[in-house]
Amino acid sequence: MKAIINGQNYNFCIIADKTEFYIEAIHIASLRFSFINNLNAILSEFNIEIDDKRVVESQWFMSKRQNKLFFKKAADFLSDKAYRNYLEGKLEEDRECSEWENRKVI
Repeated sequence: MKAIINGQNYNFCIIADKTEFYIEAIHIASLRFSFINNLNAILSEFNIEIDDKRVVESQWFMSKRQNKLFFKKAADFLSDKAYRNYLEGKLEEDRECSEWENRKVI
């Protein structure tokens, strides 16, 4: 499964295949991207505890059933404009403090 949700400054691509789940944020102006599963704002939406091994991973391997549940939940919270605006603010902070080296080729 794949869904793309367009924001103001970022586009979000949610991927859930047979065993892998991730959310990719793409900065529209620079085309820089990052996998954002381990961003605190995302972890809290999924109720991931600090001692969970997924905290350090930006792409998660899980069952097909759990992938479907996480896909739906991600699509729901990323479709909420208020949450998306909040998340975009956090992504701006993250992008400015670190280097998003990956660049999308169109």
